[in-house]
Amino acid sequence: MNEAETISKVKLQKTQALTVFRAGQQAFAEIEGLRGIVLRGLFLNYLIFFAATIILNGLFYFQLLAPFIDWLFGGGDGFWASVGTVVLWSIQLTVAAVISLAALRFSVELMSLWYQSIVNRIIKNFREIEETTFSLKDWLAELKYILQEALKAFLFPLLLLFVGLVPVVGLPLVFLLESHLLGRQSVVVYLESLTNPEEAAELRRNWRWVPIRIGWLPAMLTFIPFAGWIFLPLVLTYEVVGFTYLVEKSRTS
Repeated sequence: MNEAETISKVKLQKTQALTVFRAGQQAFAEIEGLRGIVLRGLFLNYLIFFAATIILNGLFYFQLLAPFIDWLFGGGDGFWASVGTVVLWSIQLTVAAVISLAALRFSVELMSLWYQSIVNRIIKNFREIEETTFSLKDWLAELKYILQEALKAFLFPLLLLFVGLVPVVGLPLVFLLESHLLGRQSVVVYLESLTNPEEAAELRRNWRWVPIRIGWLPAMLTFIPFAGWIFLPLVLTYEVVGFTYLVEKSRTS
């Protein structure tokens, strides 16, 4: 099979979030050892998420907010102290939600290292791929890139707060941006596994609208505080698995 035929055979038709999610379930049932890799990655993701959330909220509360409220309203049991308590927890709960979402996006971005192992495992189920030799220089460069992307992902929810304040178009625009960014992760991690740069570039052009079509489901979860955020890493992982499974299956069909 030449390169042009390979590119044409992996074009996806009508691929959307629910299709990818169901394909993820099918992949877990068919591919031996995949579930164990995913569970280890999810454990690492939740560990980073909870640790970052607790540490950042603790630092904000004890080092900044509580001392400021005590200075502004004073301590004790008086009227102003009671007002200060209400103000303190109103601010703390709001900031805690923002920090939790930012920490979640940071931990999800760090999962990219694990996603590559997941994608390679799925590809090996369908075809032979060339094993890459470990290079410390390449690994450090990849780690630097992922940390930079994770920092952007940490700051992005803060930017979306201001975008959401734009009248009428703010919330729809936030939803589209979130859909693109969260869906893009499934596409990018697969393209990075390809060794043919021309094929990767062609597929990237063909799939320019795919991230939004598959990203609307995880994007909806970001609008559901705490409960939705807890399920977000799991849904994203299912989409990474399902997208790769669908593409590789299309190669052999």
